[in-house]
Amino acid sequence: MAARMSKNKQGGFNLLTWFLHSPTTRSLQTLAYEEVRSSTDKHYTSTAFILHGLLGSGRNWRSFSRNLAATLSTTSPSSEWRMVLVDLRNHGQSVDIEGLAPPHNMANAANDLANLVKAKGWVWPDVVIGHSLGGKVALHFTQSCACGEYGQSAALPKQVYILPKQKLVFDNA
Repeated sequence: MAARMSKNKQGGFNLLTWFLHSPTTRSLQTLAYEEVRSSTDKHYTSTAFILHGLLGSGRNWRSFSRNLAATLSTTSPSSEWRMVLVDLRNHGQSVDIEGLAPPHNMANAANDLANLVKAKGWVWPDVVIGHSLGGKVALHFTQSCACGEYGQSAALPKQVYILPKQKLVFDNA
């Protein structure tokens, strides 16, 4: 976006217009995400963040999330789950987002999750599920919530799951 200056009626430049359209002024940009729910007819009562592994994206967990949401809704009809498949910084659709400044470490990746919750005005997630890199981010996010690093409103997730890497076993017999 190019900076613009406009003349006001007195012939001067409108500094506010210039400032608002300046390339250094950006609204808070958050991580890309996708929501998966078993039913869009009901309002969700619980939220789980699903965090992918290194070189992955939230899309990798779409089928898993649909199945998990459906199973949870079936086994506990009073709860309706929303799965938020997050693209961590520099992954998936979050690659194109400006404003995710270095250093690209666990602390900033976890802080990105907190910024997403705050920017969207969401209730803090009930569950955080992470695989590999996402597991490390989930642990850092949970620890930061517990230490109050995200402010008074931050709520500690009720559960955190770290999904192990799958190992291939070859039967040579």
